[in-house]
Amino acid sequence: MRIEKRGRKKVLVTECAYCGTPIERPAYARTLEASRHFCNRSCNLKKMNAELNPTRMTYETRLKLRKARLNTGKGKSYPKLFGRHIHRVIAEIKLGRKLKPGEVVHHKNENKRNSSPDNLTVFSSQSEHAAWHAMKNRGDAK
Repeated sequence: MRIEKRGRKKVLVTECAYCGTPIERPAYARTLEASRHFCNRSCNLKKMNAELNPTRMTYETRLKLRKARLNTGKGKSYPKLFGRHIHRVIAEIKLGRKLKPGEVVHHKNENKRNSSPDNLTVFSSQSEHAAWHAMKNRGDAK
């Protein structure tokens, strides 16, 4: 923490206690919160949470939350596994690699809750996927 002179004003220059970015405040602010300085409220909360609750989101906690929320919705959306769509995770396992940007995973029977590997097809682009649906609607696709 140091005080610099900028024209006629004095500026208190310090760094965020969480992320380390420089912060400039009026020099009279040194009496306010003399012990800690944060660049924004988000950094303050992250620091406070790390100190008060260091084991907040461990793998076991995430698993417990997932089990508690599983099948509690209306079943109209894709199921997720720790924030990722399950059908995309299963398609990556089936392919043996990560999906490339733009690749689309399609459910053959159009049941978004059925993510068995036999039911999934990977299209290289959204336009290829849309063309498949257009062909299917005409009756050309199987």
